[in-house]
Amino acid sequence: MKSFKSYQHLRLITSEGMIANGDYILDGITIRTKQGYLCDSLDEEKNILPAVETHDGSHIEHWKDGELHCENAPAVIDILENYEEWWLNGRHVLPKES
Repeated sequence: MKSFKSYQHLRLITSEGMIANGDYILDGITIRTKQGYLCDSLDEEKNILPAVETHDGSHIEHWKDGELHCENAPAVIDILENYEEWWLNGRHVLPKES
């Protein structure tokens, strides 16, 4: 699956012209937004829900306020294409050493 990297710093607007806020489902992908930006959220048990995830779990992306970001794991993981990318505050970084 293609990454949503090109959406960094872009505010998402709904088809009704409103700033996107909350969860949206498009073509088997859940997209989570906060004030128009891709952003992880928390479920009722305080588990992190990625900003972008396919329903089959094969692709996830972690975002924080419109920037790819994950501190302790890859921000982008694609199981089918066998790759991962590490990002902090919108900047591509090398993986952390174990």
